[in-house]
Amino acid sequence: MRRTTPVAHVAAASAAVLCLGVLLTGCGSAAGTGYAAVGAAGPSDGTAPTKPAPPPGDVELTPLDGDGAGTNHSGPSGSPAPSGRPAPSAPDPSSGTAGHAPSGAPGTPGAPPTAPPGSPAGPSTGHGGDDAPGSNAPSPPGGSPAPEPPSPTIPAGPDAPSGLVVGKPVLADTDVRWCQRITIDFLNTGDHPVTAGTVTFGSHVIGALGIDWATLDSTHPLPLPLTPDTPATGTWRVCVDAWRVPLGMHLDTKDATFKWK
Repeated sequence: MRRTTPVAHVAAASAAVLCLGVLLTGCGSAAGTGYAAVGAAGPSDGTAPTKPAPPPGDVELTPLDGDGAGTNHSGPSGSPAPSGRPAPSAPDPSSGTAGHAPSGAPGTPGAPPTAPPGSPAGPSTGHGGDDAPGSNAPSPPGGSPAPEPPSPTIPAGPDAPSGLVVGKPVLADTDVRWCQRITIDFLNTGDHPVTAGTVTFGSHVIGALGIDWATLDSTHPLPLPLTPDTPATGTWRVCVDAWRVPLGMHLDTKDATFKWK
């Protein structure tokens, strides 16, 4: 009798397993696309599966590395967001405060500004307050600006009241050649009114060739009283005898002197 060695038994078993694998692969599908079944095809109790089976044990979600942008979105029930943080719950439409921040919260539009911690409290500087720029500026007496003095000016003469300013006479022709209209502005910048005084005009008779033939004086009252800080204007019609100004001649009343009582 021929004896078989253990090596021959191992080789025969290996060849049988290889042949079985080739037969199973060839019967599973068409040539070139065969698959070998590995493991159980269903539950261990032998029943056919009718729905997806849940994985055994607990499931832990781990966020991916990166900026957290993904295609998964959390639902309104507060399921975890892609970043791993729980999503905020949906606001309750029945509550009247959904989506509104407290009226006094810092940074809310319309809320008053808050001072930084540790800063000293001070008075408000809003519009209309006592600290507004210009609120303490002195106003002129009477609430109106001081009047402008006349310009140019002439001397008020000896013994003139203090602060009296006299403007230069303004001449104008009239309907006759022997009369002239004269206007003088006054401004009393002193502390007391001027209640007395006269003006004397010197009218020069000028010939056709510019020769000064004569000077005729006339005295007239002033527009009194001249109260402080109140402009006043005097207007006079100064005339001489008609025969003193023949045809071709004219008057030039360029002198004005004042007498103060």
